[in-house]
Amino acid sequence: MSKNESATKDVISPSDGANRRSARNFLLQPFLQIQLGLASLMLSFAFAGVISWLFYIHLNQFATVVIQLTDAEDAVLKLLYSSLSEMRNAVLGTIAVFLVANIVASIFFTHRMVGPTVAFRRLIRGLIDGKYGMQIKLRDGDAFVEVADELNELSSKLADKYKDEKKSGK
Repeated sequence: MSKNESATKDVISPSDGANRRSARNFLLQPFLQIQLGLASLMLSFAFAGVISWLFYIHLNQFATVVIQLTDAEDAVLKLLYSSLSEMRNAVLGTIAVFLVANIVASIFFTHRMVGPTVAFRRLIRGLIDGKYGMQIKLRDGDAFVEVADELNELSSKLADKYKDEKKSGK
């Protein structure tokens, strides 16, 4: 069996070979994935900062109004400031959870986009090397499924063309 005939049975997927999920391959294309993740994180920090600032300003204004209107005693003031402090901590905790979830979602979704590109590059490299007939199999939910189908069709047609040329002696 020749190199090209055996290649017709090859199936490439994003998780093949060096790209199996492991700590070492957590980021498939680190520069791109970190860039997208940082952009998402920066937008999240900006949003969280604005929301925190709005809560802080309005709650402090509310506390000032309550103090002026009630001529509150020290015990009431302590209770009010304690409540404001708990609210601030809850908001900051929620923001922290949101940022962690954002990082996880960024990595997950970039894997769905970058993983197929790794498989595409392997297929293209195989075709350049004369391994016609290789196929790409993407994971459920990956991006670019239509592109993978078209590349698979191209690869199959190249394999058929190579077999026809080999039979005709060209």
